[in-house]
Amino acid sequence: MTDLSLMIDHVWKPPRRPIGSKTPAFNKTLPENLKYYKYWGFTIYRTYYGPSSDEHWETLLGAIKQQTRLAFGYYETEWFRKKDRAWQTRRYVSITDYDRDLRIIKDLFRLFPREDPSLLSRLSIEGIREICIQENPEEEEKVTGAEFNFVLVADEAILNGIAHGKFAVKAVGYDWDKLDGGWGWERVSTGSLLEFWGMFLEFQECGIGKYYTFRYEGPEEGLESYLWLWNPSAPRFERCSQAQTARKEVVAERVTDDYDWEALLRPHHPSTPR
Repeated sequence: MTDLSLMIDHVWKPPRRPIGSKTPAFNKTLPENLKYYKYWGFTIYRTYYGPSSDEHWETLLGAIKQQTRLAFGYYETEWFRKKDRAWQTRRYVSITDYDRDLRIIKDLFRLFPREDPSLLSRLSIEGIREICIQENPEEEEKVTGAEFNFVLVADEAILNGIAHGKFAVKAVGYDWDKLDGGWGWERVSTGSLLEFWGMFLEFQECGIGKYYTFRYEGPEEGLESYLWLWNPSAPRFERCSQAQTARKEVVAERVTDDYDWEALLRPHHPSTPR
Protein backbone atom coordinates (compact mmCIF):
# COMPACT_ATOMS: atom_id res chain seq x y z
CA MET A 1 0.00 0.00 0.00
CA THR A 2 1.60 3.21 -1.14
CA ASP A 3 1.02 6.23 1.09
CA LEU A 4 -0.76 9.18 -0.46
CA SER A 5 1.95 11.43 0.97
CA LEU A 6 4.65 9.47 -0.90
CA MET A 7 2.75 9.87 -4.17
CA ILE A 8 2.10 13.59 -3.72
CA ASP A 9 5.75 14.20 -2.83
CA HIS A 10 6.80 12.48 -6.05
CA VAL A 11 4.70 14.75 -8.28
CA TRP A 12 5.63 17.95 -6.42
CA LYS A 13 8.48 19.43 -8.48
CA PRO A 14 9.18 23.06 -7.42
CA PRO A 15 12.31 24.84 -8.67
CA ARG A 16 15.46 24.06 -6.76
CA ARG A 17 16.45 26.82 -4.36
CA PRO A 18 20.07 28.00 -4.52
CA ILE A 19 22.36 26.45 -1.91
CA GLY A 20 22.36 28.65 1.17
CA SER A 21 19.17 30.45 0.15
CA LYS A 22 17.22 31.88 3.08
CA THR A 23 13.97 32.20 1.15
CA PRO A 24 11.18 29.98 2.52
CA ALA A 25 10.40 26.70 0.80
CA PHE A 26 7.56 26.70 -1.72
CA ASN A 27 4.19 26.10 -0.06
CA LYS A 28 2.28 23.26 -1.75
CA THR A 29 -1.08 24.65 -0.68
CA LEU A 30 -0.82 28.08 -2.30
CA PRO A 31 -2.72 28.46 -5.61
CA GLU A 32 0.24 30.17 -7.28
CA ASN A 33 2.37 27.09 -6.62
CA LEU A 34 0.02 24.51 -8.15
CA LYS A 35 1.95 24.87 -11.41
CA TYR A 36 4.81 22.98 -9.76
CA TYR A 37 2.84 19.73 -9.60
CA LYS A 38 3.70 17.40 -12.46
CA TYR A 39 1.47 14.88 -14.22
CA TRP A 40 1.94 11.19 -13.48
CA GLY A 41 0.85 8.22 -15.54
CA PHE A 42 1.89 6.13 -18.51
CA THR A 43 2.52 6.23 -22.23
CA ILE A 44 0.53 3.48 -23.93
CA TYR A 45 1.52 2.11 -27.34
CA ARG A 46 -1.01 0.60 -29.73
CA THR A 47 0.50 -2.09 -31.96
CA TYR A 48 -2.66 -3.61 -33.47
CA TYR A 49 -4.94 -1.94 -36.03
CA GLY A 50 -7.14 -4.80 -37.26
CA PRO A 51 -10.96 -5.07 -37.48
CA SER A 52 -12.87 -3.61 -34.50
CA SER A 53 -9.60 -2.58 -32.85
CA ASP A 54 -10.48 1.15 -32.96
CA GLU A 55 -13.51 0.57 -30.74
CA HIS A 56 -11.60 -1.71 -28.39
CA TRP A 57 -8.74 0.79 -28.16
CA GLU A 58 -11.08 3.60 -27.12
CA THR A 59 -12.81 1.32 -24.62
CA LEU A 60 -9.44 0.37 -23.13
CA LEU A 61 -8.30 3.98 -22.76
CA GLY A 62 -11.59 4.97 -21.15
CA ALA A 63 -11.46 2.03 -18.75
CA ILE A 64 -7.91 2.84 -17.63
CA LYS A 65 -8.78 6.48 -16.92
CA GLN A 66 -11.94 5.69 -15.00
CA GLN A 67 -10.62 2.65 -13.15
CA THR A 68 -7.53 4.52 -11.99
CA ARG A 69 -9.68 7.29 -10.51
CA LEU A 70 -11.99 4.77 -8.89
CA ALA A 71 -9.03 2.85 -7.47
CA PHE A 72 -8.42 5.79 -5.13
CA GLY A 73 -11.54 4.67 -3.26
CA TYR A 74 -9.38 2.93 -0.65
CA TYR A 75 -7.66 6.24 0.11
CA GLU A 76 -11.01 7.73 1.06
CA THR A 77 -11.42 5.32 3.97
CA GLU A 78 -10.47 6.20 7.53
CA TRP A 79 -8.51 2.95 7.89
CA PHE A 80 -6.28 3.73 4.91
CA ARG A 81 -5.81 7.37 5.86
CA LYS A 82 -4.64 6.50 9.37
CA LYS A 83 -1.98 4.15 8.00
CA ASP A 84 -0.33 6.96 6.03
CA ARG A 85 2.98 7.89 7.65
CA ALA A 86 2.30 11.59 7.11
CA TRP A 87 -0.98 11.23 8.99
CA GLN A 88 0.73 9.43 11.85
CA THR A 89 3.42 12.13 12.13
CA ARG A 90 0.77 14.88 11.88
CA ARG A 91 2.10 16.33 8.66
CA TYR A 92 -1.57 16.15 7.72
CA VAL A 93 -3.19 18.16 10.48
CA SER A 94 -6.73 17.57 9.26
CA ILE A 95 -8.84 15.45 6.92
CA THR A 96 -9.17 18.57 4.76
CA ASP A 97 -5.40 18.59 4.14
CA TYR A 98 -5.41 14.90 3.27
CA ASP A 99 -8.43 15.19 0.97
CA ARG A 100 -6.86 18.12 -0.87
CA ASP A 101 -3.81 16.03 -1.75
CA LEU A 102 -6.05 13.14 -2.73
CA ARG A 103 -8.01 15.29 -5.19
CA ILE A 104 -4.80 16.69 -6.66
CA ILE A 105 -3.14 13.31 -7.23
CA LYS A 106 -6.31 11.92 -8.83
CA ASP A 107 -6.57 14.81 -11.26
CA LEU A 108 -2.91 14.69 -12.24
CA PHE A 109 -3.22 11.23 -13.78
CA ARG A 110 -2.62 11.14 -17.53
CA LEU A 111 -2.42 8.59 -20.33
CA PHE A 112 -0.31 9.43 -23.36
CA PRO A 113 -1.56 7.27 -26.26
CA ARG A 114 0.85 6.49 -29.11
CA GLU A 115 -0.73 5.42 -32.39
CA ASP A 116 1.12 5.06 -35.68
CA PRO A 117 0.33 2.05 -37.90
CA SER A 118 3.32 2.72 -40.15
CA LEU A 119 5.70 2.56 -37.18
CA LEU A 120 4.01 0.45 -34.52
CA SER A 121 1.83 -2.13 -36.30
CA ARG A 122 2.65 -5.68 -35.14
CA LEU A 123 5.74 -4.43 -33.33
CA SER A 124 7.25 -6.93 -30.90
CA ILE A 125 8.06 -6.24 -27.25
CA GLU A 126 11.71 -5.86 -28.21
CA GLY A 127 10.74 -3.42 -30.96
CA ILE A 128 8.77 -1.35 -28.45
CA ARG A 129 11.82 -1.23 -26.20
CA GLU A 130 13.97 0.14 -29.01
CA ILE A 131 11.48 2.92 -29.75
CA CYS A 132 11.09 3.79 -26.07
CA ILE A 133 14.83 4.19 -25.62
CA GLN A 134 14.78 6.76 -28.43
CA GLU A 135 11.77 8.63 -27.02
CA ASN A 136 12.69 8.51 -23.32
CA PRO A 137 13.97 12.13 -23.03
CA GLU A 138 10.61 13.42 -24.29
CA GLU A 139 8.69 11.20 -21.86
CA GLU A 140 10.59 12.53 -18.86
CA GLU A 141 9.53 16.05 -19.83
CA LYS A 142 5.85 15.07 -19.97
CA VAL A 143 5.29 13.00 -16.87
CA THR A 144 6.89 12.12 -13.57
CA GLY A 145 7.61 8.43 -13.28
CA ALA A 146 9.06 8.19 -16.79
CA GLU A 147 12.39 7.61 -15.08
CA PHE A 148 11.14 4.13 -14.16
CA ASN A 149 11.37 3.20 -17.85
CA PHE A 150 8.02 1.42 -18.12
CA VAL A 151 5.31 1.83 -20.74
CA LEU A 152 2.00 0.13 -21.49
CA VAL A 153 1.34 -1.82 -24.69
CA ALA A 154 -1.97 -2.76 -26.32
CA ASP A 155 -1.32 -5.45 -28.90
CA GLU A 156 -3.68 -7.79 -30.75
CA ALA A 157 -4.20 -10.11 -27.78
CA ILE A 158 -4.93 -7.21 -25.43
CA LEU A 159 -7.39 -5.45 -27.74
CA ASN A 160 -9.20 -8.65 -28.74
CA GLY A 161 -9.51 -9.48 -25.05
CA ILE A 162 -11.57 -6.34 -24.47
CA ALA A 163 -14.44 -7.91 -26.43
CA HIS A 164 -14.43 -10.79 -23.92
CA GLY A 165 -14.30 -8.58 -20.83
CA LYS A 166 -10.57 -9.08 -20.24
CA PHE A 167 -9.30 -5.64 -19.22
CA ALA A 168 -5.51 -5.73 -19.05
CA VAL A 169 -2.46 -4.15 -20.67
CA LYS A 170 1.12 -5.26 -21.10
CA ALA A 171 3.53 -3.34 -18.87
CA VAL A 172 6.95 -3.32 -20.53
CA GLY A 173 10.22 -2.31 -18.94
CA TYR A 174 12.48 -1.01 -21.68
CA ASP A 175 15.71 -1.00 -19.71
CA TRP A 176 15.28 -4.67 -18.81
CA ASP A 177 18.26 -7.00 -19.01
CA LYS A 178 18.29 -10.80 -18.79
CA LEU A 179 20.23 -10.47 -15.54
CA ASP A 180 17.11 -8.84 -14.03
CA GLY A 181 15.29 -12.16 -14.29
CA GLY A 182 11.86 -12.86 -15.73
CA TRP A 183 11.04 -11.36 -19.11
CA GLY A 184 10.81 -7.66 -18.29
CA TRP A 185 7.10 -7.43 -19.05
CA GLU A 186 3.83 -8.77 -17.66
CA ARG A 187 0.12 -8.29 -18.15
CA VAL A 188 -1.36 -5.92 -15.58
CA SER A 189 -5.05 -5.56 -14.85
CA THR A 190 -6.32 -2.11 -15.83
CA GLY A 191 -7.71 -1.83 -12.30
CA SER A 192 -4.24 -2.35 -10.79
CA LEU A 193 -2.29 0.43 -12.50
CA LEU A 194 -2.40 2.69 -9.45
CA GLU A 195 -0.92 -0.12 -7.37
CA PHE A 196 1.63 -0.80 -10.13
CA TRP A 197 2.80 2.84 -10.20
CA GLY A 198 2.91 2.97 -6.41
CA MET A 199 5.17 -0.07 -6.39
CA PHE A 200 7.83 1.91 -8.26
CA LEU A 201 7.77 4.65 -5.63
CA GLU A 202 8.05 2.24 -2.72
CA PHE A 203 10.83 0.23 -4.32
CA GLN A 204 12.72 3.41 -5.17
CA GLU A 205 12.46 4.56 -1.55
CA CYS A 206 13.63 1.19 -0.22
CA GLY A 207 16.35 0.61 -2.81
CA ILE A 208 14.66 -2.48 -4.28
CA GLY A 209 15.01 -3.27 -7.98
CA LYS A 210 11.81 -2.54 -9.89
CA TYR A 211 11.80 -5.96 -11.57
CA TYR A 212 11.62 -7.72 -8.21
CA THR A 213 7.92 -8.57 -8.57
CA PHE A 214 8.30 -9.87 -12.12
CA ARG A 215 8.65 -13.39 -10.78
CA TYR A 216 7.33 -15.40 -13.71
CA GLU A 217 9.93 -18.01 -14.64
CA GLY A 218 8.09 -20.04 -17.28
CA PRO A 219 8.36 -19.66 -21.06
CA GLU A 220 7.59 -16.15 -22.33
CA GLU A 221 4.45 -17.24 -24.17
CA GLY A 222 2.98 -18.23 -20.80
CA LEU A 223 2.82 -14.55 -19.88
CA GLU A 224 -0.14 -14.16 -22.24
CA SER A 225 -2.34 -15.72 -19.55
CA TYR A 226 -0.46 -14.50 -16.48
CA LEU A 227 -1.38 -11.38 -14.46
CA TRP A 228 1.07 -9.31 -12.44
CA LEU A 229 0.57 -9.39 -8.67
CA TRP A 230 2.56 -7.31 -6.21
CA ASN A 231 1.53 -8.00 -2.64
CA PRO A 232 -1.18 -10.65 -2.21
CA SER A 233 -1.81 -9.52 1.40
CA ALA A 234 -2.45 -5.87 0.48
CA PRO A 235 -5.93 -4.48 -0.35
CA ARG A 236 -6.63 -4.92 -4.05
CA PHE A 237 -7.24 -1.49 -5.56
CA GLU A 238 -8.99 -3.12 -8.50
CA ARG A 239 -11.86 -4.04 -6.15
CA CYS A 240 -12.70 -0.33 -6.15
CA SER A 241 -12.36 -0.09 -9.91
CA GLN A 242 -13.93 -2.98 -11.78
CA ALA A 243 -14.30 -2.26 -15.49
CA GLN A 244 -18.08 -2.56 -15.41
CA THR A 245 -18.18 -0.12 -12.48
CA ALA A 246 -16.07 2.33 -14.43
CA ARG A 247 -18.58 2.32 -17.26
CA LYS A 248 -21.49 2.97 -14.89
CA GLU A 249 -19.70 5.87 -13.21
CA VAL A 250 -18.48 7.60 -16.34
CA VAL A 251 -21.06 10.40 -16.04
CA ALA A 252 -20.47 11.01 -12.34
CA GLU A 253 -16.68 10.95 -12.63
CA ARG A 254 -16.09 13.22 -15.60
CA VAL A 255 -12.43 13.36 -16.59
CA THR A 256 -11.15 16.33 -18.58
CA ASP A 257 -7.79 17.84 -19.41
CA ASP A 258 -8.59 21.21 -17.80
CA TYR A 259 -9.05 21.50 -14.06
CA ASP A 260 -10.06 24.27 -11.72
CA TRP A 261 -6.84 23.96 -9.73
CA GLU A 262 -7.84 26.55 -7.17
CA ALA A 263 -10.99 24.57 -6.45
CA LEU A 264 -8.79 21.62 -5.55
CA LEU A 265 -7.48 23.57 -2.58
CA ARG A 266 -10.92 24.22 -1.17
CA PRO A 267 -12.41 21.75 1.33
CA HIS A 268 -14.48 19.07 -0.38
CA HIS A 269 -17.54 17.44 1.17
CA PRO A 270 -18.39 13.99 -0.21
CA SER A 271 -22.09 14.86 -0.50
CA THR A 272 -21.36 17.77 -2.82
CA PRO A 273 -21.37 16.80 -6.54
CA ARG A 274 -18.13 17.59 -8.38
